[in-house]
Amino acid sequence: MRSFLRVSTHIAALMLLASCSPIVDQRGHSEEQADYSQIIPGQTRSEDVQALLGSPSATSAFGDKVWYYISEKKETVGMFAPEIVEQSVVAVHFNADDTVSDITRTEQKDGKRVEYVEKQTPTEGRKMTVMEQLLGNFGKFATPGRDIDPRNLGR
Repeated sequence: MRSFLRVSTHIAALMLLASCSPIVDQRGHSEEQADYSQIIPGQTRSEDVQALLGSPSATSAFGDKVWYYISEKKETVGMFAPEIVEQSVVAVHFNADDTVSDITRTEQKDGKRVEYVEKQTPTEGRKMTVMEQLLGNFGKFATPGRDIDPRNLGR
């Protein structure tokens, strides 16, 4: 009986310790696999960049051609919410002749927090009170002359 109690206590302690180890979630392009040193501004073409790094996470919608390689690493410990540990964006800028002109890297510490604004855009129309909403349809259901004819729907 004592050995069973001792074994179950050890198993419970090991499970408690295992629940404290963080779960790591890597999203986007892996920084370990990417070799940005092989990209030489003025010489490397877009086909070479795609062969080295793969498809970009995002591309510029207007202006100069820019490819963005985004990576994010989150850790979840136990029952707590995930926390962003590492985050980076590598932007590869291209010239008009489709060669790399510049490479910039932005880390999580370089970002700016955006404050949420709780303002609401007013809607057009008349505001109704609660009583108007509750009593608004009173008597409208069986009005003479307003019967629905199933043969005339949509005409």
